Parts: sequence; structure tokens; C-alpha cells
Amino acid sequence: MSRIVLVPLLLVFAGCSTADALLVGSARDSLIGLPEDDLRLCAGIADREATTQSATFWTYDRGSPASGLSGSIPALGLGVNFSGNGECRMTFQIVGGRVSRIGVSAAVEAGLLTDGACAPVVRGCMRMLRDGSITTGPASVQPVH
Repeated sequence: MSRIVLVPLLLVFAGCSTADALLVGSARDSLIGLPEDDLRLCAGIADREATTQSATFWTYDRGSPASGLSGSIPALGLGVNFSGNGECRMTFQIVGGRVSRIGVSAAVEAGLLTDGACAPVVRGCMRMLRDGSITTGPASVQPVH
């Protein structure tokens, strides 16, 4: 009976972790060109800021809420523990007032795809990008003649 319950729960947990990792991967491409004020609007105020001669770096540190799954498979004498606990450090490089690169550093105890821990940083940005309330393109594009 426990195997019947454990396997679907593992699949659900893996699906959530995968969806978050895919969201972060998509954001690393989709948010390039986003104006810095829009980044502040959708991701919030950065935890740290550093400036070099050529760029500004905004870093967001987030811990994902504790979630996970543990159980045992008595017939095999095994215990399983998948923890969704994770920490994320996501850094946005800003050049000329726009996001030019995004770096992700995430770590989890026993999660399946580590970048998923950064999903809370970009979830709002991706939603706002999808609904058109923010854009990565220039504010006004002039046609080339």
C-alpha cells in the first residue's frame, strides 16, 4: 500500500521541482533587456547591490519554503527523503539601465533540480511579462529608414 502512495507523491514533487526549474531557465532568457525599474517592480528590492565601472549587480537571496516528502518502502527496507528546502542566489547584471545577464547559484539538500529554488525571485516577473504589464523591449522603437 505504501508503495502505491509513495510513487505518485514522488512524481508530484518531481513535477513541481521541474516546473520551477523550467521557469527559472526561461526567465534567464526572457528577462534580458528588462528595464531596472521593472525588475524592482516585479522582483522587489534587491538584497545587495554592487557597482563596477561597467555594470551594476543586484543580488536576490531567497530560501524556498520547507516542503518535501519522506516515507519508507518496508518491503525493500528503504527510507526516502526528498526535501524541497533550498537556497537561491540570483544576480542580475544591469548595463545601461537594463538587465544584460542573469546568474543563478542555488543549493538544496536533496532536491531534484536546484535552480527551482530561485523561482520565487522571477515568478512575478514572468507573470507580468506574460500579461504585458512589463516588457523587455525599448520603451519606444523608432523604425530605421
